[in-house]
Amino acid sequence: MCYNSSEMEIFRDIRVRILEDDVLHRHGLGTHGTAASAHVSKLVSQAIEEGYSLAEPQAVYDEMLAHLTEEGKVVLATGAVLDNPHAGQDWQGLERVALAICTIGSKLEERVSKLFAEGDPAAALILDTAASVAVGSISRQIDTMTCQRAQEWGMVAGPRFSPGSVDWSLTDQKVLFSLLPADKIGVSLNEHLLMVPRKSVSFVIGMGSGVPVPKARRPCWYCERLDCPSREPGVDVIV
Repeated sequence: MCYNSSEMEIFRDIRVRILEDDVLHRHGLGTHGTAASAHVSKLVSQAIEEGYSLAEPQAVYDEMLAHLTEEGKVVLATGAVLDNPHAGQDWQGLERVALAICTIGSKLEERVSKLFAEGDPAAALILDTAASVAVGSISRQIDTMTCQRAQEWGMVAGPRFSPGSVDWSLTDQKVLFSLLPADKIGVSLNEHLLMVPRKSVSFVIGMGSGVPVPKARRPCWYCERLDCPSREPGVDVIV
């Protein structure tokens, strides 16, 4: 269900996908890693079941006109400025941006904490991974929607970037939260500019008729953390 106010949209009841292979991969197991034991496979199945029952997927989304300065800063129609260090290279020809905050709510996070308190760290860690997969599923769906809308505008959607990742300062979280009503989906920033609930993601996608067609849409292509447990298999850095 989508609620529209001007161009700002709130998406609720998004259908997430939590696949076993995705959960196992983040633990170095499964198709491209060591085979999972029967015990781990059972924990993963339980985590996926709980993930589907406890996740409360929501997203807030907006699009607005924007342009790049000579210094590579992103100036939005509101006058707000974003300092994504990759914009000058990957969002050349910028005309518009999509901004989004996605979350699965706090219930899964609370369940993970309870499992740790009960002395079941294995189940807690696997459920936490399933929660990460769930919020990633929302991000990909919003990304896909943005690509489709960019085509309707006669534009190309560049890769998505998040404040606090791939050399983009976390301070720009304050800009995103000043532009999007994150409170409507129950997300806030703490004193360290981290999102609460923890299983939430924010990002910006640059669009324009002159934006280069991205080599890949996935943020892993731009991140040098080769040992990151969330890294997608077979992805090499291209910047």
